[in-house]
Amino acid sequence: MDTTASSESTSTPFDAQRLSIGELAQQTGLSHKAIRLYDKSGLLRPREVDPCTGYRYYGSDQIEAARLIAALRGVGMGLDRIRVVLGLTAADAALEIKAWHRQEQASAATRRDGVSALIAALGHPHEGEPGMTSTSTITTASSTHTGGVRHEQLDAAVTLALPGGRHLIAVADGFTADPNPAAPTLSTRILVAFEDELAARLGENADPGSVDRALEAAWDAATDQVDDLDGSTLTAALIDGARIHVMHIGDTRALLHQGKRWEVVTSDHTHVQSLVAEGRLTSEEAASHPERATLNRALAAGARTEPDYIVRTVTSDARLVLLSDGIHGPVRPAEIVRIVQSAVAPADACEKLVNAALGAGGPDNIAVAVADIGL
Repeated sequence: MDTTASSESTSTPFDAQRLSIGELAQQTGLSHKAIRLYDKSGLLRPREVDPCTGYRYYGSDQIEAARLIAALRGVGMGLDRIRVVLGLTAADAALEIKAWHRQEQASAATRRDGVSALIAALGHPHEGEPGMTSTSTITTASSTHTGGVRHEQLDAAVTLALPGGRHLIAVADGFTADPNPAAPTLSTRILVAFEDELAARLGENADPGSVDRALEAAWDAATDQVDDLDGSTLTAALIDGARIHVMHIGDTRALLHQGKRWEVVTSDHTHVQSLVAEGRLTSEEAASHPERATLNRALAAGARTEPDYIVRTVTSDARLVLLSDGIHGPVRPAEIVRIVQSAVAPADACEKLVNAALGAGGPDNIAVAVADIGL
C-alpha cells in the first residue's frame, strides 16, 4: 500500500501502465488539485516527473491507493493518519481505521455533552423576545425555472404576507424516484403545508413567544407530507420586523446582505460540507468528491428531519436571498454576490439569478426567493 515514492525521480521504471495526472483523475474521480495536494503531502507521489515540462506521471497500480486516500479523506481522517494507514498491510490498516473511528466516536460524545451543557446554561434566548414589526417595510419576489436540461420541475418557491406585518419567503428543492407530472410535487406540498400552518398559528395579537411555536408547528406540518418515494430540502425565513427566523434543512441556502456585510446564513447538510467546515477536507477535495451532493439531512423517509433554527437581527436595510442548488451550484459565489448587490429590486434579483444559472448551463431545477427589508 506504500505510495510515497519520490516525486523528484524522473526515470523510475514502471511496473504498470503509465498514467498522466489527467488519466489518473479520470480513473479515480479526483480533481487535479486533489492529486497535487496528495503529492505535496507525500501521500501519492508520481512515479515520474518530466524535468522539462514538470508533467507528473503515475502508475496504474496507484489507482487503488488514490481511491483509498479519497475514501479516508471522505470520512474525515487527517493526512498524517492516512500516511500511517498507507504504510500498513490491508489487515493492519483495517485495525488502524477502526481505532481511529473509536476515538472519533468518543470525541463526538464529549462534544455532545459540552453542547448539552451550553444549551442548558443559555436556555432559549429567543423565547419572549419581541419582534419590531412596526419599524420595517418588506418587498418580496420569487421565481422558479425547470433549468436547461430537466423536463420536470421539482423545486418550488413561495412568498407570503402574514398577520402582524410579518412575511414568509421559502424555497424547497425536491427529489423523487418516480416523477408524476399529474400530482403536486413534494416541494410544493411542503411549502403549502408550512405556510398554511404558519398563517393559522400567527394572528394579529399573537404573543412574541408564539413565533417559535408557530414555526415548530409549521415544520411538523411540512414533515407530515413526506412519503416513501419523495424527498426535499427546505429553507424558510419568517421576517418579523428586524428579526429573521430561518428554518433550514438540506442544501438550499439563505444569504443575507446588510450594509457592507455578506453572510451565508445556512450550512449545507452534506457529510462532505461538514468535513470542509471542520477543516478536515479542502474545498478542492470536496469539489471532486463523489458524494459531494449526498444529503445527510433532508425531508425524506428514513432521513434526519430536524431543522437548523437560526435567528438574525438586521440593523440596517438588508436583502435576504434563498436559493436552490440550481443556482448556487453552477453560478460562482462572486457572481451571486455581484447580482444580489447590484439588483434594483427583489424581482430584478430573481430574474438575474435565474438567467445566470441558465447561462451557466442550467443543469438542475431552479428556485429563488428574495426579500428586501427596509428599516
